Amino acid sequence: METTSGSRDSGGIAHYATGEDTSYAALLDRGLDMGLLISEYVVRTGIQGIRTLTRALSLAPAEVHAHESVEAINAYECLKSTASAKQAEQACTLEDALTTERIANGIREKHPAWGIGADVALARHESPRTGVQFLNYSRILTVDLPYATQGLKDGTITEDEAQLIVREVRNLRGENRNLIDQMLFCETHNAFGGGGAILREMIRGWAAILEPVTETDLEEKAMKGRYVDLYQIDAHRMKITGLLPLEYGVALCQVLARESGHAQAAGDTRNRGQIAADFLMGSLTGIRESNGVPLQISLIMTDRTLIQGHQEPALIPGYGFISAKKARNLFNGKPENPLDTWIRRLYTAPGTGDLVAMDSKARLFKGSLKRFITLRDQHCRTPYCNGRIEHLDHVVQVRRGGSTTAENSSSRCKWCNATKEAPDWEECTVSGDRHTIRVTTSSGHSYSSTAPPLPGTHSLPQHPQME
Repeated sequence: METTSGSRDSGGIAHYATGEDTSYAALLDRGLDMGLLISEYVVRTGIQGIRTLTRALSLAPAEVHAHESVEAINAYECLKSTASAKQAEQACTLEDALTTERIANGIREKHPAWGIGADVALARHESPRTGVQFLNYSRILTVDLPYATQGLKDGTITEDEAQLIVREVRNLRGENRNLIDQMLFCETHNAFGGGGAILREMIRGWAAILEPVTETDLEEKAMKGRYVDLYQIDAHRMKITGLLPLEYGVALCQVLARESGHAQAAGDTRNRGQIAADFLMGSLTGIRESNGVPLQISLIMTDRTLIQGHQEPALIPGYGFISAKKARNLFNGKPENPLDTWIRRLYTAPGTGDLVAMDSKARLFKGSLKRFITLRDQHCRTPYCNGRIEHLDHVVQVRRGGSTTAENSSSRCKWCNATKEAPDWEECTVSGDRHTIRVTTSSGHSYSSTAPPLPGTHSLPQHPQME
């Protein structure tokens, strides 16, 4: 094989004359350290190098033998840990740079970090409201827990373990966070490998010694943290969840147990859980029969589903699709009392599934226009959010000349509606079959959000099977 001497730069990478064999095997034969080459490539090219390595990893073949397969799984786990540590460091660097720049320019001096969390969350393909949480986690990890940060970089601990550590020490003073960080990684014990419960109890034990918590503090925390929430878990059920102070919970348990016992003693065939659910429903709403619930339903369907007996599903906004048969039954109402269920029916345009546009000269979105926008969007329209609709917002603000129209509207959760007021954050609409907005964040990155597809979006056979 023909060889030509090459020169080396300060980094130790050889430069060879044009036309020489630069294949992987040839470079190894010449004594080139491929690990050094890859490391220097990433250092010199930055983001481009990271993306190149990501693409290269996607091409890595799967190992066939059992031992190598497990080794590969572990290697990828270490890679995830390293990437999460670097992501946390980068998030803090971004926050520091932007806040320093804004303070220097007199922009949002009272809250210079406004909107940075949302920028981070969108880059992570997550809801903007999670960005501040990730920034807080990243700050504690990289500033107060240097050993944990290094352990994450080395793959000694996982991202889940790092998050657990941060979660357990976040209410402690900085010096105590640092002390626990050192104790976790000392050589006199093995804090990792035993599972999250052992790690959690170990940290809580040290925290109780370093910063004793009084019973009064715990009682106040329990009262402050009380909440009840209700959310859908599938097409047919919803779940109630929450946290209550002890005295609240005991009282509720006693009432439900009493009512269940009385009902069963009287010969009720329902089980205790069913009796408790029905009693809770009746106590809160005044409705005692599950089949007697008055409803007002917004039902989005095509004319072919209603009139032609088409099988295309209909949509109840916020709850999901239902079968064509059930939609027609809802529309027809109950034979014995057809007014128990009120149906607000909307048609969609064939082929695009877009609702008919509506305009208003008012400053606020009201009446039919408000209902129209809510039905069209179904959830918060900020990319990756999908939160509950709490505000109807102008895509282009009124102060910037935006009009109060369906086209210039978007549904938002409270958090995202406030986030769009961050410095240099801009939004606009994009023409297309369905309503689309483009969000450009403070860092200059753009994301698109298209209204979810509604019945009538897809082309279907002209003569579907009838029921």
